[in-house]
Amino acid sequence: MELKLIPQPKEIIETNNFLNKRKIRINLDGIDSRLVSILKKLPCDDNGIELQLKIGSQNSEKYILELSEEKILLSSDGVQGAFYGIQTLRQIFENEKIPCCKIVDCPDFSHRGFYHDITRGKVPTLETLKDLVDKMAYFKLNSLQLYVEHTFEFKEFSNSIEKTGYITADEIKELDKYCQDNFIELIPSLSTFGHLFELLQRPEYKHLSEIEDFENEHIFWYERMTHHTIDPLNPQSFELIKSLIDQYLQLFSSNKFNICCDETFDLKHGKHKDLDTGELYVGFTNKIIEYLHSKGKEVMMWGDILLVHPEQVCAIPENVMLLNWEYDNCHKMIELKVKRFSDLNRQQIVCPGVNTWNRLCEKLSVSIENIQMMAEVGYEYGAKGVLNTNWGDYGNPCSLELSMCGLCFGAEKSWNVKTLAEEFFNKLDVVLYKHNGATEKLKKLSSIHDGISWQSFVQYYSDMLYEKKLNPPLPSEEVIKAVQKDCDDFIAQIENEQWLNDEYRKEMLIAAEGIEVIAEIFAKVQDFEIERHTNTKKWLEKYINEWLSKNKKSEISEIEKLFLTVGEEK
Repeated sequence: MELKLIPQPKEIIETNNFLNKRKIRINLDGIDSRLVSILKKLPCDDNGIELQLKIGSQNSEKYILELSEEKILLSSDGVQGAFYGIQTLRQIFENEKIPCCKIVDCPDFSHRGFYHDITRGKVPTLETLKDLVDKMAYFKLNSLQLYVEHTFEFKEFSNSIEKTGYITADEIKELDKYCQDNFIELIPSLSTFGHLFELLQRPEYKHLSEIEDFENEHIFWYERMTHHTIDPLNPQSFELIKSLIDQYLQLFSSNKFNICCDETFDLKHGKHKDLDTGELYVGFTNKIIEYLHSKGKEVMMWGDILLVHPEQVCAIPENVMLLNWEYDNCHKMIELKVKRFSDLNRQQIVCPGVNTWNRLCEKLSVSIENIQMMAEVGYEYGAKGVLNTNWGDYGNPCSLELSMCGLCFGAEKSWNVKTLAEEFFNKLDVVLYKHNGATEKLKKLSSIHDGISWQSFVQYYSDMLYEKKLNPPLPSEEVIKAVQKDCDDFIAQIENEQWLNDEYRKEMLIAAEGIEVIAEIFAKVQDFEIERHTNTKKWLEKYINEWLSKNKKSEISEIEKLFLTVGEEK
């Protein structure tokens, strides 16, 4: 029989025999505390089959797992390998039958990460972040980064960040320790050049903006993504960035720091638009790099601006890790980007995305191919790892639960790059959702959502508030009616089901109803004669309650305002 495991081990040799016990017996004396905590998550019993551990002292992620009718033997060259072997064993015991077998396993990429946006609308609670770490460890990921612009208690925001929510220094320290216990490196990631909207809107720092006399033209969620590069030639700019870095890096045990430095669009049309944009960019970026090197830190940064200015790549120190992102599923574009840094002999990590931004659930028609291509091309060109991204554009409306398929596939491809999408999907019901047919439900929900754009919804709201128009495309009456029917059918199919991991079903229900609410609001603003099947306020109550059960208030009031304002439109 085929074991359902994520990620798929490199080698499984099965026999015709099966374990006749579904419990495990182990002596925990003298075992590393990091292993004890997950060993206790196994189905343990004094009468279970004996589990023996044979662990070396090397720094290795490889393990060998041997299951026989008499005992289970886990061998590894180091504690981390044993940790991953136990995670595999946990998944094995979730299968209907457990074959006697031998598993020999190790990862294809040394860096296997997840990048989570906590800036653009939603700040998770510490409990939610710990739960994310548990899931990452279960699927053998070993690196976590949280995207931060202003959502930390920087002294520069001492009187303003209550409105957006923030993570505290004590929470980061506790999360860092929790990550260490799960063999995950929590790497600080901080905007230090572009994407400084909230900082550069403050009266005391406005003069440091590359764009002079800036006034909002659109809803702030849009502005956060598109503007707000700091003036690289003003000495005060570097002093301000140093202050942010100093407050932040001391909280992390990692020897790495991601300075971001992506999408510095304003350099093209700001105060210094007549100067060489590439030289401006590298000049300021190198100051930040040198400062962090002086602190003994290894530097990571997004590579998008260097791809536009390849002539400047040689000016960046060779030991800087370039994070090479692409979120589309165009193989030609992906290979072009990855090959360019490879040809320049630069270290890189490939960064696909789960494609939840601008949505209430993942866009599987893009994310799965994107993750698959990025991992495979990255492996071909010698990338050091995979960093799978989960951005939160326009208020971060998607739950973590409805990002997990993409997270799992990123874990799969960064451990075993040969696994294909269909092979992966065949395992999700057993390993993640623990309900037969759940994966097909997610695919259906994702497909329904493709007809209704969250981005258009927010941009329509922006057009109501500001004179400058984004003029988003709105769905036709035919599309709205089809989405309404599909959502009704979807909700009817799953509302009375009970899944073992039922939180995924609940989140799918909320997302489906939310998609239908938006569709019906779109019908209303366009004067289509379509009967309403949903109630905006009742749905918002459910959505807000679910949000607050896992996240800080953050900007949930802004999402509520969005729905109630647009919904009141004729």
